[in-house]
Amino acid sequence: MRETCPFALEHLRDLSVDLPGLAQAIERFERRCDALEARGVDTASLGFEASYGRTSMEYYDGFVFGFLAEGRPDLPPVATGGRYDALTRRLGDGKAIPAVGGVIRPGLLLQLGGEA
Repeated sequence: MRETCPFALEHLRDLSVDLPGLAQAIERFERRCDALEARGVDTASLGFEASYGRTSMEYYDGFVFGFLAEGRPDLPPVATGGRYDALTRRLGDGKAIPAVGGVIRPGLLLQLGGEA
């Protein structure tokens, strides 16, 4: 599924009719969208992709994100990251520590800065 946040939320709610196990994740996604809106982010134009990061960022087990350079689909994401609570549980001998991490590509930022 690849859609803007409001439409993705609508599609996910439709799926949850047949897959009620999705309900908690959908509620978290809705709260996240509400929090972004409250901070001035236009979620109506913010993209959501259900499979994003699932092959290149396998250790993330929750919400993942990426920031792309507008108008430059030829470039990799400028920054990526996400939640990886299961990794800390595994490395912490069963003790989970809520964790979020990410990476910013400074070379790419410099390249893009020169284009502005």
